[in-house]
Amino acid sequence: MNIIDNLENNSKKFPNKIAIIFEEQKISYKELHDEVEKICLKINELDVEVISLISENSILFIITYLGIIKSSRTVHIVHPEISEINFNNQIKSSNSQTIICSENIFHNILKFSKINIPILKMSKLKEQLKNNKKYLKKNEVAHLIYTSGTTSIPKGVGITHNMLNFTTKNIIDVLGYSSSDIDILPLPLYHSFGLGCAYTSLTVGSTIILHKDASNLENLLNSIKKYNATTFAAIPTTLTKFLKSKNLDLINYFSNIRLIITNSMSIPKTTVQGYKEILENGNLATYYGLTEASRSTFMIFQKNSSRDESVGKSAPGVSIKIDSDEIWIKGQNVISKYWKNENADKNIIEGWLRTGDTGFLDNENYLFLKGRKDDIINIGGEKVLPFEIEEVIKQIPEIIDVAAFGIKNEIFGQVIKLHVVKSKESNIDKSKILIHCMKNLEKFKIPNKIDFVEEIPKTSYGKVKRFMLK
Repeated sequence: MNIIDNLENNSKKFPNKIAIIFEEQKISYKELHDEVEKICLKINELDVEVISLISENSILFIITYLGIIKSSRTVHIVHPEISEINFNNQIKSSNSQTIICSENIFHNILKFSKINIPILKMSKLKEQLKNNKKYLKKNEVAHLIYTSGTTSIPKGVGITHNMLNFTTKNIIDVLGYSSSDIDILPLPLYHSFGLGCAYTSLTVGSTIILHKDASNLENLLNSIKKYNATTFAAIPTTLTKFLKSKNLDLINYFSNIRLIITNSMSIPKTTVQGYKEILENGNLATYYGLTEASRSTFMIFQKNSSRDESVGKSAPGVSIKIDSDEIWIKGQNVISKYWKNENADKNIIEGWLRTGDTGFLDNENYLFLKGRKDDIINIGGEKVLPFEIEEVIKQIPEIIDVAAFGIKNEIFGQVIKLHVVKSKESNIDKSKILIHCMKNLEKFKIPNKIDFVEEIPKTSYGKVKRFMLK
């Protein structure tokens, strides 16, 4: 069984039920199944094993992705805003032999001088390809994603159908997804968080309300109310923005929501507590995982929970251990090796993935994150994790976002610098932030320099790109 089998089953169980709504478009499960079948037949003309797919969120993205999967090819999923150098490297590494992209991206890709493989438009596949049938052998790898996480060196991660089945089953069992759900999805489908949510919905037969992105908060709230949604997926930054927006009756908007799911980036404790009050009929939940080991833990924040800073316990069938402060993961959700990267494979030892994340397990095996090993700031021998500083700064109401990082210092080796994003109406100055730090942090953790910035550089799923901070 894989996602294609589940789609076929749902097309028979719920033929006329709406599977996906995107802006003014909608498609039923029967229509989705039939469109996937058509794309599969077209793809079968291509004598290739890996196909690059580049697109913004759309129904056609999902149809094309599933059509490639059904044809037994591997989908190389590419970020729509990828640089030319990175794209060239990925094409070479993945051995992709065809590119399929959206209309908007097509003209950008044509400008990439070193691309010498066919480039096809998603919208024109039926015209560009014939109906010849060429079936390849069964392919275990469903899709390939290059993830740099918070570092600057991308690594290829091949996700198998078995991994996806295992993870999707855990999501459904732990978080209680069912065919009666209506799921608001504003996350990018080219990332494992958003794609995993889509897999879950299409597996249980619920309805996806797909958004281009999460930039328009009012649009998201109106969508939740309009469709009487039951679940909402968002990164922590989006959830915090809702809380900091004035004049929003969030209790009313979220009155029918049974579940808000967010991801493993550190969630401010105040945000967790805020949604405990707002969600009268539901819960906020989070998970910890990497592209290499998706949904390794789950945490449902119950109203009386005292572990508001935890990412939960290990998922069913997943093991977690701490070795020298580093989190190690083992389970059927973990890759067995990276894509053609023997150096990165050194981080997988006897099935255990060394994550590079630091954390600890409490006496009941709840996992708490500290940060990345590479992010540790060394101030005259004192080791400081950025999140310790960031959590304190985020307590200030006027602060939208913050990133702490180390900069060189002749005396101490490193000192702390902050990049701070304040709300538009705020008049907060650096002295107020420093006073707050002096009241709540040890002396050596007080920032040495503060810059106000428009935004913090982050991955599409909300993790800070600290290598870009200066």
